[in-house]
Amino acid sequence: MNRHLLLRATLLFIVIAASAPISTNAQVKPARDPKQPVDAEYTKKIREYTTETFFNSPLTDYLPASPKVPTPKAVLGDVAGAPGKLPYAAEVYSYMRMLEKASPRVKVYSIGSTEEGREMIAVAVASESLLGKLDENRARLAKLADPRTINMNDDEADRLVAESFPIYYITGTIHSTETGSPTALMELAYRLAVDESPYVRTIRDNMVVLITPVVEVDGRDRMVDVYNWHLANPNSNWPSLIYWGHYVAHDNNRDAIGLSLKLTRNVLNTFTSWKAQVIHDLHESVPYLYDNTIGDGPYNAWVDPILTDEWQMIGWNNVSEMTKFGMPGVFAHGNFDTWSPGYLMFIAATHNGISRLYETFGNAGADTVERTLSADDYSRTWYRQNPPLPRAKWSQRNNNNYQQTALLTTLFYFSNNNKLFLKNFYLKSKRSVEKPKNEGPAAYVFPGDDPRLGNQAELLRTLQGQGCEIHRATAPFTVALKTKKKPAATPSPTASPSATPSPTPYQVDQATAAPETRQFPAGSYIVRMDQPYSRIADALLDYQYWAPNDPQQDVYDDTGWTMGELGNVQVVRVTDVKALNAAMERVTGSSLPRRQPLNYKRRRQIWVCRSTRSIRLPQSKPIP
Repeated sequence: MNRHLLLRATLLFIVIAASAPISTNAQVKPARDPKQPVDAEYTKKIREYTTETFFNSPLTDYLPASPKVPTPKAVLGDVAGAPGKLPYAAEVYSYMRMLEKASPRVKVYSIGSTEEGREMIAVAVASESLLGKLDENRARLAKLADPRTINMNDDEADRLVAESFPIYYITGTIHSTETGSPTALMELAYRLAVDESPYVRTIRDNMVVLITPVVEVDGRDRMVDVYNWHLANPNSNWPSLIYWGHYVAHDNNRDAIGLSLKLTRNVLNTFTSWKAQVIHDLHESVPYLYDNTIGDGPYNAWVDPILTDEWQMIGWNNVSEMTKFGMPGVFAHGNFDTWSPGYLMFIAATHNGISRLYETFGNAGADTVERTLSADDYSRTWYRQNPPLPRAKWSQRNNNNYQQTALLTTLFYFSNNNKLFLKNFYLKSKRSVEKPKNEGPAAYVFPGDDPRLGNQAELLRTLQGQGCEIHRATAPFTVALKTKKKPAATPSPTASPSATPSPTPYQVDQATAAPETRQFPAGSYIVRMDQPYSRIADALLDYQYWAPNDPQQDVYDDTGWTMGELGNVQVVRVTDVKALNAAMERVTGSSLPRRQPLNYKRRRQIWVCRSTRSIRLPQSKPIP
């Protein structure tokens, strides 16, 4: 059986397995509770703004009524996804706090600010019972997240899993020109708080849904400014955004490695402090919904294989359920290679959680427009058997329907299998702690005699920001290191065509000679791999090898990011577990040395280059 047939057979099995949740709640139908009245006016507008009935589902073609809880119309002046309605972040926040005031099932938390001082929030939605147990649940999840606290005891872990409920973290609008998520998440929060259908109650009673409706707050407000200008000048071309956030644009979603932006650090700290199991990031680019977390190979080589199974389970179930609703253009697999750890959602993947991402079809605003697709976008493939239409009238409401329907089907599946995913959360954490003996390496060492101590400290602080534990050796220690064999001599130009090709870098790295020893001085820093977040440290400090003969030839994003090389810092990968027995102490960020500031008062010099000669012209005025 060739590779493609084997892949299709495997994915078919996954779809069948993923479509059958473990819980008996699997028999709950996705439909409204007939005993609960609907908001007739709001429901009428939903259907008016949805351009075709098959662009909606039984989960979102109505809105339940509440005598106490306001709908998004209270802030928007119309329904979520209405044409011409694009709220500022402050308006989104105002609505979420109205929900909190009106419903005991909603709590709003401030999680930090942006570079320009705007607030970021997280909105927790669950039953009153679960929200009343957040602190004790967090304490249990903390033990599952760090199995060392329970002595790696599987029986104790099972007890904690049985008593706990998961946290599913949804984030929206990190890319400012992808404008639909805030209104979709406003309405989703309302549905989760108000809807009494068995389908939604299953979600609300078995998990906490945590929502950051706007990640790039600075850019969101700029984008709304631009859209409002467009509404006031409908016959003029839109001005484009030069930057979204503070001197950053699309690559704000490539910051999960370096943590240079406040938005990244705020989301990371929220995820790790809540001990959440998922980050699910919402994007807009392709028709009509692409669950791209499944993606294509190669997968990131440092994540736990349990995670790659979870991607398949959740993603293909999502496709299956929405296909049953008759919604076209829902697919997975595609051409996203799931290799780089730089994406916001990948924070979860490298911290023993589950990374998830949707691409839906946005219009970069709230206009309803005729959309014509390229042949590649509407072609039928083995992974897209119900493709989007070649041409369709597309609205912001259509987009919101797809976003909410996909999220609700995923949340329902996750809530039905919440104990499975909590146990996996524990197992991934445990396997991270056991990494030195099962997978390797044992540690990464930053030599204490590195001449670039400032660069070294900056990289160590980045690792600490990722939640990694850093230790400092209090005495010299010696470990065995594997030495690399020199690659075979390059064949001469006249060599026979049948000559054995030179080994790939990966083969060269794996072929080792007799080990040698190396002594590291006291003061060397050690990043142990027997800790819960060992995978993010391993992913950032190791070397990456994108095989030139890999079936995936089109690289989606970065292929390499080795942080030691980028920072010009010595980093030694150590497989000898004796490194873990070295005398060492835990260090905090404040005890790491800081880079010495440059002397900006030195005399300014101008270099004039002419042909092959350089002339230096001194100036006496110091740089201010």
